[in-house]
Amino acid sequence: MNPFSLGEAVAACGGVYAGDAALLGRPVCDVCIDSRKVTPGALYVPIIGEVHDGHAFIDGARRNGALCTLTDRPLAEGPYVLVPDTLEALQRLAAFYRNRFSIPVIGVTGSVGKTSTKEMLYAVLSGRYRTFKTPGNLNNQTGVPLTLFQLSDGDEMAIIEMGTNHPGEIRRLSARVQPTVCVITNVGVAHIEFFGSRENIFRGKAEMLEHMREGGAAVVNGDDDMLVQLPDAVRYGFQAHNAVRAVDEEDMGLAGSAFTVCAGGERMRMHVPAPGRHMIYNALAAVAVGRVLGLPLEELRRGVERFAPSAGRMHVRRSARFTVLDDTYNANPTSVMAAIDVLEHTPGRHVCVLGDMLELGAQAEEFHEVVGMYAALHGVELIVCVGPNSEQTFLGAHALAPQRARYFETQESLLSILPLLLRDGDTILVKGSRGMHLEQTVETLLGL
Repeated sequence: MNPFSLGEAVAACGGVYAGDAALLGRPVCDVCIDSRKVTPGALYVPIIGEVHDGHAFIDGARRNGALCTLTDRPLAEGPYVLVPDTLEALQRLAAFYRNRFSIPVIGVTGSVGKTSTKEMLYAVLSGRYRTFKTPGNLNNQTGVPLTLFQLSDGDEMAIIEMGTNHPGEIRRLSARVQPTVCVITNVGVAHIEFFGSRENIFRGKAEMLEHMREGGAAVVNGDDDMLVQLPDAVRYGFQAHNAVRAVDEEDMGLAGSAFTVCAGGERMRMHVPAPGRHMIYNALAAVAVGRVLGLPLEELRRGVERFAPSAGRMHVRRSARFTVLDDTYNANPTSVMAAIDVLEHTPGRHVCVLGDMLELGAQAEEFHEVVGMYAALHGVELIVCVGPNSEQTFLGAHALAPQRARYFETQESLLSILPLLLRDGDTILVKGSRGMHLEQTVETLLGL
């Protein structure tokens, strides 16, 4: 982070300062929402969460050397900055900091594939530019501001991932990010519990365009029936109407896919070294952004081939006994079916361990049942379902393939039996929502 003065921070977040006026000229060297991570010279921002109120940890932040703290209530002693809402103040301060940089900023959102698309963009763009990207998945209402504070001198390009599970959240985040290029990967049913309908999810994703900087470009999946409605967007996909499209795809199993990109009258054969047709979409998104930025196809091809999947996102892991497809980071019906498609074209006996898909609202039972039926129809020889919601996955699979379906209410009960169900040479897909913590199952499998 490039330091700025405490006085600038007070003005940026619209607060009222209380304390020694001499401190207003001191540099803020970091912005923290975790009192345990505060270092000397940091500004501490107490956030009110579902479990803890960060105001309870102000004393700890001060002991760790915080220069000052924000607060939504007067404190017994300064220094502090009084604001109506500490989360809003954090976001306003992040917008101030982002405005200190004139570099292109690429915003990425979508129901599925945000992080993989971010990583693909990084692989493509970092070959030419010093590129900053969202670390991990810091894509929510606190994560995006904290990500922006990590921009520094020398960065020539930034890729910022934005996630949402409620209407209005992308609008607030994009107002801080102010993207130059807006990438929307798709409109699925993730978080439909809070949006109510897929149409509302579409509107929520499209909020990002409201704060796109003048002269910017929207890059969207043109095969998505919702996103294709957006005017003046650069579209990518497999269908003929897309400005950047893939033809002549070749499934290479766990080695990935080969395909030919058609863009602007040019053609280029490419290879994405990660399995699944959905990874071609991620590559096309990166190629489309690259074309917007004026990069040649040959350079984009080299970038696509540099891509490496992140942990927990269709990460192929092998042990002496099994091949494990670690796709445990998150799950929704679209991504689960895409993962089963990958499993279907792998060697060995096909096994899937499917955990609960969360935040699906009133349609949760139906979605889980459909996923179980999909696994049965696509030839999975052993369909293992774990978690209370996944009983419906089991029932869907059992209706079509009763001999191939198993159900466990908890991961603990699963792990006590799973070794007895497996055979040497199995290829095992493990997938569920983050809250299921199925990475424990992956590590157990690799240790067998």
